[in-house]
Amino acid sequence: EKEEEKEEEKEEEKEEELKVEYEDVDICIIGGGVSGLAAALTAVTDTGPDGPTTVLLEASDAVGGRVRSDKTDSGYILDRGFAVFIEEYPAAKELLDYRQLNLGKFQPGSLVYTGERTKGSTGDDDKGDLLHKVADPLRRPQDLFVALTAPVGTLSDKIRVISLLLHVFTSTVEELFEEPETDTLSCLKDRWGFTDKFVDEFYRPFLEGIYLAPLQEQSSRMFHFVFKMFAEGAATLPSGGIGAVTTQLAERAASPSAQQNPTEIRTDTAVAGLKMTVSDNEESCIEISLREDPQKIIRAKSAVVAADGNMAHRLLSSLDNFGGEDLEPQPQRRVGVLYYGFQTVVPVDDPILILNGKKGDSGPVNNICFPSVVNPTYAPSGSNLASVTILGDALEEYADRPSDLDAAVRSQLSAWFPARADEIKGEWELLGSYDVPNAQPSQLGGPSPASVHGGGSPGMYRKKPLPAGMFVCGDHVATATLNGALESGMAAGEAAAKYVLG
Repeated sequence: EKEEEKEEEKEEEKEEELKVEYEDVDICIIGGGVSGLAAALTAVTDTGPDGPTTVLLEASDAVGGRVRSDKTDSGYILDRGFAVFIEEYPAAKELLDYRQLNLGKFQPGSLVYTGERTKGSTGDDDKGDLLHKVADPLRRPQDLFVALTAPVGTLSDKIRVISLLLHVFTSTVEELFEEPETDTLSCLKDRWGFTDKFVDEFYRPFLEGIYLAPLQEQSSRMFHFVFKMFAEGAATLPSGGIGAVTTQLAERAASPSAQQNPTEIRTDTAVAGLKMTVSDNEESCIEISLREDPQKIIRAKSAVVAADGNMAHRLLSSLDNFGGEDLEPQPQRRVGVLYYGFQTVVPVDDPILILNGKKGDSGPVNNICFPSVVNPTYAPSGSNLASVTILGDALEEYADRPSDLDAAVRSQLSAWFPARADEIKGEWELLGSYDVPNAQPSQLGGPSPASVHGGGSPGMYRKKPLPAGMFVCGDHVATATLNGALESGMAAGEAAAKYVLG
């Protein structure tokens, strides 16, 4: 009887196998964020119309990941987590058409709210003389006097900024990443000699707004890198929102031409698991099972895992014989953003970032800018858009209390812009809010810090070699920047195409 039961089980297994539908492709890319799109575009570019068949699978309803924008019914553009596009990023310059993006530029430097008024101030200025400029004197010498007299830091701090600028100007990116690594707080104080006052009023809100972590948890290499990018080029916003970057990559990857076999992009297609196996012709391949369609298996000669850090970790750790199940997950940084639309006067009509430099300020705002001033496509004609960044600790404080968070933001901004207080409290419309739990991977300490220039080998994960034909990309294996996502995607796409084409 036992033998008969075993035979019946085998027959049932065969019947189940017969029900499975297999699809054979050359390259399968898992994840449709900018890293996956960069991998897809690189894999198919210049391979000709008979190049590798490439499929990209995205779990959500659209590609882009954390680089997406929404358009409201009234015509506002809301980026899913405020992010600037830094035009000097090397990978972005190589991969993207800037003319098509039609970039609007931020003014170099920033305004800082310290709670202190300028000496001799009446307090009646519309911009509020509670805001003080930290300028880039090398690119905007006309701001030099204002910057020197602003009550942000000391005169010696401002002289040291010039020394820092000269250092990043005269060093290559590669040289900056070869320097000894410390945390950014130690770097600012011990190497560059900045005072606590200047660190608290400028560097802390500026860098924590970029890297979403305390200065002592940020890499000095990443600080020097991003400071170089800001010093040599502009922070910008594309026409139509940051999602325009995603749109351009997706359209180019999916477009047929004499130079490439287009990538097929499939949304709403979540991957359940990966398995190394052999195909019908006895060649090694990777089986990709789908969450919503377990009877369909994609068999790829090569696969690129381009999902976010947590999902990539789960998929790669489950591979047989890879031994990744004991690897510690990489910490992730969280950020939120609130968007307000209004038809009244914009509090600051310069395209510039405004930082919360008041030490001990209990309000939730890290920074605010007005995207419609930087690039008018962000708001309908006659209207303005405010973007307010909230860091993880404040999001935790106001968890499940969105109305209280909104009220706290309005109260805090009313103190920053007292001439516009009544409008902020009564006329600004909350258009939307976003909470991005996996906004960035951690870049210092932990099991796999995201501070690796160039992204390392796409065939390695956490210093362990991946099975043949398997590659990984994303900011979590490179640098915690858009540049890191793009450059690691390009490297993985190139490796996958080379593996398939030989």
